[in-house]
Order: sequence, then C-alpha cells, then structure tokens
Amino acid sequence: MIAADPPRRGHYVIRNTTALTMDPAFGELKGTDIEIDDGVLVAVGHRLPAEGAETIDGSNSITLPGFVDSHWHVWGTLLRGVVGDGKKHGWFATKGRLGGSFTSGDVATGVMLGMAEGIAAGVTTVHDWSHNIMRHSDAEANLDVHRRLGTRVHFSYSAPSAHPSMPMEKMRAILERGGVLPDEVMDFGSIGQIAEDRVPQSEELLTLGVGVRGPARSTPEVYRKEWALAREQGLTISMHCAGTRAEVQRIHQVRILHDEGLLGPDMLLAHCLYISQAEREYLAANRIPVSMSPMSSLRLGMGAPPVTGHLAAGISVSLSLDTTAISACADVFAAMRVAVGLEAIANQDAEALSPRRALELATIEGARALGLDHLVGSLSVGKRADLMMVRTDALNMAPVHDPAAAIVHSAQPSNIDTVMIDGRILKRHGRLTTVDPAAVVQDATEHLEDLCRRAGYQPPDGGLRGAQ
Repeated sequence: MIAADPPRRGHYVIRNTTALTMDPAFGELKGTDIEIDDGVLVAVGHRLPAEGAETIDGSNSITLPGFVDSHWHVWGTLLRGVVGDGKKHGWFATKGRLGGSFTSGDVATGVMLGMAEGIAAGVTTVHDWSHNIMRHSDAEANLDVHRRLGTRVHFSYSAPSAHPSMPMEKMRAILERGGVLPDEVMDFGSIGQIAEDRVPQSEELLTLGVGVRGPARSTPEVYRKEWALAREQGLTISMHCAGTRAEVQRIHQVRILHDEGLLGPDMLLAHCLYISQAEREYLAANRIPVSMSPMSSLRLGMGAPPVTGHLAAGISVSLSLDTTAISACADVFAAMRVAVGLEAIANQDAEALSPRRALELATIEGARALGLDHLVGSLSVGKRADLMMVRTDALNMAPVHDPAAAIVHSAQPSNIDTVMIDGRILKRHGRLTTVDPAAVVQDATEHLEDLCRRAGYQPPDGGLRGAQ
C-alpha cells in the first residue's frame, strides 16, 4: 500500500516555469528556475547554474507553494461513504453513531485515505485536528501514517467530539477505552509522551497542539485546566467557535475567553461565522487567526464564511477542508473558488476577494496560522521545499494568461503534475510515487464495512434499489 519510509531528498532544478512564489521579494516570475537541494529552496531565478542537479521540466506549468490546510479532521475521511445530509444522516449524526466504535486501525485507515488524496491534491502541510482520540494508540496510529507518507503535520490532540449527542452505551464504550467526557480533562500525559518520543525525530515535519472543546463543549473547570496545561507544555490551542447561529444564541465563546483573560496568539479558531464586531476586535488585538471552511460550511448549511469581514478587522484568515467526509474531496482549488464567489455575492463586488488573495489564504496565511511561516507557505530562499507544479496545457486550463486566476478559477487536483514535501517528490507525472491508490481504497472500503458492522449501523442506501 505504501513504502515503509518516504523517499530520499534530492538535488533538483525546475527549469522554465511560471512561479507564483507568495514571496513579495520575488512576486510572480515567468520562465524562471527553482533549485532545491536536500529539502531546501536554495535559489530562485533565471538560468540558474544548479550544477549536478536533476532537471525537472517546468515548461507548461505553474509552480507554487503547497497548500497549507489549517483545520482538517483527517481521521473522519473513513466516514465519507456513509455521511449524508441533514440532521438524521449528516456528519454530526454519523460521527455520533460511529466515532465511538473506531479502532486505532480505523483511525490509521482514515488518515491514510485522507492524506493520500490530500498529497495528490497539493496539500503539503496539514493541521490534523484529531478529535476522536480514545486511547494513546489512536494518536500513535495517526502519526505513523504521516511519518510513512512524509507529510508535514501540525497535530492537534483532541478528545472525542460527539459526546453530547451520543447514546449512553457509546459513552460507556468510550470510557472503557480510556476516552474522556466533557467534564474531564484530556490526557496531557499522552501528549507529553508524543512530544518526547516523536517530535525530536521528526526533522521539523511534526509540531504539536491541542484541540480544546472550550466553553461551548466542556465545563469551566475543564477548559481552564486545559488552557493552563497547554500553555505549560508550549502547545498551540485550537477551538471550534461560532459555527452556527444556535451556538452564539447559547454562548459567546470569544467574549467569555476574553473576560477570563485566556485569549492569546497561541490560539487558532475554526469557523467564527457569527462572532460580533467586538469579538473580532478581541481576536485582532490578540493576533488570533481564524480558519474558514467554505465547502463544509455550505454543505452543512452553517452559513457563508465572512472572509473579507474578518480581514478588514485585521484578523488573519486561512482556508481548510474541515473534513472530506463533509467537503466531499480534498479540493482546495474548489474551496478558493467558492470563497471568492461567496465574497463577490456578499459584497456585490466581483473583486472583493481576488484570486491572488485567495491563494495567499491557502498557502502563506495557513502557514502563519500554524506558526510555520518561517518554514513553508512561500517559495522563499531558505525555506523548506514544499511545492506543487500544475500543468497549464490541459483542456480545462489552457490558454493561461493570468496564472493566479487560472489556478483559482480553472485548476483541479488532476492538473497537478508534481508535489514535493520537504524536498521529497511524492507525486510525479500525475501519479503518487509511494502509495498504491487501489490498495488504499480497498483497505478503506473493508474498514468502513467492518466499522459499520461492529457498530450495528446500516447506512442509508440513498434511494438505490437492487435488480428486479
């Protein structure tokens, strides 16, 4: 299914490409070269000497930084086949029915399916918000997949998220497996073990945080303790916030955290569709970024992400897939396209969110949100070589005049020829180099069937009927 270890880094030079660098020092370059050696971007410019480097033909391609997804529950990819729509069969209901029955093997399978697709689609850094950890082995299985694939991951350890809607028998099952309920603090000892065992060996590919439940989904005693423990251990703090009108009618999380003095630049909030102007000012003052998920917000009927409203308030915004069990596939091009369109409608201005700004949200702003902009997010000399090459000679792309507009308005994951993470080529000539997609699909299919059987769950057939 997958190589035991990611491929070696090499010495490469991409020749004669159009580069969208996301670096103000370079801007957009036509017919340029990019040299990579041992995982580092060592030079960008025309006719680089690059002695001894393997040449990659960059003609008929746009080279840009890999996408940085700032909020993705990758484990949930396994549920994509059984998540429907609405309260009865949608993401929250399905997660509540099946989340408590996940084994560590199911976690690994979901992450493998999600990240294999993500890499193929140009996602080179992911904030893996793992909010179904019921035992330490779940986290270990999750991280093993990232190590073997060679992904750059900011891993947020989080307790299972479906407890309030779970039946009592599922709650008991979680407790038996070592999970925690909303009035219990997460296992920070487990997080500390990961920090001690894995981070030093990760070559900067792994950073750690926690996904807290916060005032809306845990008690004051729990969230205050989790904030304190996270800051003691130097972990970033991520939280879902104001994703629905119902939540903000019940509780204003940003205001509560502000009043308790808990806001800080080590935080990242997801959604924030309905925060007030005062709460926006709190986030801007504390330099707290917001991750927005256009595809899942629309499918769930949560609302349109107010991207330009947050930007105007001085809040850093990045983009995410949330979970491909909702957003359907790992298509950041579509997420950018939808974000641009929604802002055009909301502002009655087709230029409210430009393609270039949308590209920044999907790359360098995502890196800033995760505290990784010193490493990735732009094609800058000295940064790590996380990039993708998009073919421009496909039917859906040609002819290209404005490369940023072509990437945002026309490109699809199938147009990606090459993906590199930390100087390792993980996709080349449109094919993954270390993963057998057919084997990944087969494994996911078998695990999902077994998961449903163990949980006693019969997915809806969507109206299909057998032969008469």
